[in-house]
Amino acid sequence: MLHIEGLHTFYGHVHALRGISLNVEEGEIVTLIGSNGAGKTTLLNTISGIVPAASGTIEFLGKNITTLPSDQIVKSGISQAPEGRRIFPRSSVQDNLEMGAYTRNDKNIKADIEAMMERFPILKERRNQMAGTLSGGEQQMLAIARALLSRPKLLLLDEPSLGLMPTLVQSIFKLIQEIRNDGVSILLVEQNARKALAIADRAYVLETGVIVLEGSAKELRESDQVRKVYLGEK
Repeated sequence: MLHIEGLHTFYGHVHALRGISLNVEEGEIVTLIGSNGAGKTTLLNTISGIVPAASGTIEFLGKNITTLPSDQIVKSGISQAPEGRRIFPRSSVQDNLEMGAYTRNDKNIKADIEAMMERFPILKERRNQMAGTLSGGEQQMLAIARALLSRPKLLLLDEPSLGLMPTLVQSIFKLIQEIRNDGVSILLVEQNARKALAIADRAYVLETGVIVLEGSAKELRESDQVRKVYLGEK
């Protein structure tokens, strides 16, 4: 579904991604783990067209999307729920959801918004409330719901559990599995490596812009390096 080959990205003079190659197959949850500053968010933003690629290729469903603008990438079937949620705080929950369908022009938008409200009852309850007044967990649900309203085939999730209470973290990971079961493939960046590896099919470890390990989630959970550095085990 997603094929990245030899991807290089710069922030000014900083070489942020150094020859990244990875794949996401249809129906998979693939997780990216790594320390802060490793380049995980940069990779998602490069896929989304927010940060330009310096070289290398990004193919999605057999089409080269490396140089496409972000709106065209969304139309092609990739959506992102960014780190920090990035909801529109002074707009209502309803308006935020409508923005998720901004690139669509079909007749099913209203029905899809209502279906999303049913899936996230708290959003239905607060549909007219300013999004910035929601709790962190509610904002995360809104960010994911907004991303899903573009009807993506691939969902990019950037730190969905960041800053959430432990009870909500479990709900978010359950939701990620449900989204995959609905037929949406997922590329997941997550600080909670243990939980990410528990639900993922495959995983990549990113260090200073380079992939240093890859394999099945089970293989990485059993890796001494991953257990020591990212799972806090000795």
